[in-house]
Amino acid sequence: MDRKKGIFGICYQIVLKIYKKLHLWKIPVPGRDRVRADLNQLYPGENTEERITEYYVTKLTMSVILLIAGICVAFLVVVTGRERDPIENGRMQREDYESGEKDHIITAKLEDGEKYSFPIQVIPRKYEEQELEQMALTFREELSELILGENESLDRVVTNLELAEEYTGYPFWVEWKSDSPDVVDRDGVVHMREEDCMVHLNAELHYEEYCETADVTVTVKTKDILQQSEKELIEELLRSAQLTDPEKESFLLPKSVEGKKITWEVKNTIGFQVLGGTLLTAIAIFFFKDRDTHELAEKKKQEAKRKYPEIVQKLTLYMEAGLTVRAAFGRVAEDYEQARNRGAAKQAAYEELLMANRELRMGISESAAYENFGKRTGVREYIRLSTFLTQNVKKGSTQLLQQLREEAKTAEEMQMQNARKLSEEASTKLLLPMMLLLLMVMILIMYPAFSNVGV
Repeated sequence: MDRKKGIFGICYQIVLKIYKKLHLWKIPVPGRDRVRADLNQLYPGENTEERITEYYVTKLTMSVILLIAGICVAFLVVVTGRERDPIENGRMQREDYESGEKDHIITAKLEDGEKYSFPIQVIPRKYEEQELEQMALTFREELSELILGENESLDRVVTNLELAEEYTGYPFWVEWKSDSPDVVDRDGVVHMREEDCMVHLNAELHYEEYCETADVTVTVKTKDILQQSEKELIEELLRSAQLTDPEKESFLLPKSVEGKKITWEVKNTIGFQVLGGTLLTAIAIFFFKDRDTHELAEKKKQEAKRKYPEIVQKLTLYMEAGLTVRAAFGRVAEDYEQARNRGAAKQAAYEELLMANRELRMGISESAAYENFGKRTGVREYIRLSTFLTQNVKKGSTQLLQQLREEAKTAEEMQMQNARKLSEEASTKLLLPMMLLLLMVMILIMYPAFSNVGV
């Protein structure tokens, strides 16, 4: 098994000890049989229980780390956002207008021990008129800064103003009016004219029944006298530079703007793109690892199924030539091993067969080796084959050769059926593209005819 390192390795070792100490493997977990089968498929010959333990301990370790992180974040949120007790000396405390309405669940305890819980929505406290007048006065003083937006001053307005309905720090709802809505409308949008325009803005401050007004005057400057920013000037210089001698392979970049020297460089974003792509790939691998593991196991099973008729035919051929079951089994495995040593590709079914042959050489009984062979593959056909071989060893069946011949014939028929099934599925998948192509052909044929109808 892989040796875990860092914080994850430390947590892994702690979880592993708890897993073994508390006998957590005895807890029935949904999908455990599927995990066992997948791990047997992907790691044949290894200790299954160790693999399962590593798999679940890794999962638990990740969950524990996430849980600890969540607890720490929740603790920080509670500590930093801790609120005072809303009930003091029998009085429910109200929040100010910025906090808004607050929902609480309060419990009433009676002398006889009875308890009753009530949900209550506490509305913010209302301001007295004196407080509102003081805030309206402050609002007037800060009004110029509140609506300024990206402009330098209200005497030189060139971009939109911030005419909002609410402003942070004030409880008022603001209704704006403009004496020149075609220049500055009630939303603060500026429409510049050919000459300077002075616009009077009126703000009505509303808080329940309280109402107050505030006035401000702004000057919208014309387009002609607007001073261009350095960025706009450089953009114009770049456009002019590209239009100069367009036949040449290169053009001279501007060297300065308004007396300031310009140094040019190319911003390379490939590193950030690679980093972002790597991060997305890591996240995808993390979330799809389990599914990919199962798909790999299923792919290995399908590959083994495709090789089943070939293996049965070879066993039948060698036994018809006079070899014993064990000798025929070993001969098929040795032929594959020699071919693999010569550079042939690995094949899952033959790898399992080769492992069973090595078990026989190590002294494991034939019946045990054949049973292990069938179980490791996890494929029904190989399990049936291992049953035939095991029965032959235990009972000395004289019908083995005939059974293998029938099995080879059945396997060939199943292979043909699977091929036809895959062909039908492929045809079904091609149906939609073919329909789309047919539609495109019909459009190409019919369009000229319809377009000439009105001619």
